Amino acid sequence: MDQSNFKALLVRDQLWLEELYSTPSLPNRKRLLNSASDKKLDTLLKFLHLLTTGEIKMHKKNFDALEKSKLRVLRRSFESKASIKRLLKSERLEKLKPLQKICSVLPILLYTLFNPEEN
Repeated sequence: MDQSNFKALLVRDQLWLEELYSTPSLPNRKRLLNSASDKKLDTLLKFLHLLTTGEIKMHKKNFDALEKSKLRVLRRSFESKASIKRLLKSERLEKLKPLQKICSVLPILLYTLFNPEEN
C-alpha cells in the first residue's frame, strides 16, 4: 500500500476518525460506523490492515489491553493482503461485519493515530 496515498486518506477522513476515537459510548461508535461513507470505511480498513501487519506500530500498553478474541478477529479479518483486498471490494454490509465486531476496541486501536508522540 502506498504510504503517501494512505496519508492523504487519513487527512481526508481525519475528523471522522477522531470522532470515532473520542466517542465514549459503544452505541454512538456503532452509529458512526453505520452512517459512514464507503470511502471512510475503506480508510479505516486500510488503517487496521497496516496496524495488524505492523507497518503502523501499536503501543504495548494498548496491545496488552486487547482481549484475545478481538485480536483473533483483527488478525483473521485484516492481516492478510488477500482478506483486506476482498473486504475493500466487498459490499458495504460485508465491510461493516468485522468492524462491528471490534467496535468496542476502536479507541484503543486508533490511539496510535492520535498520539504519535508516544511511539
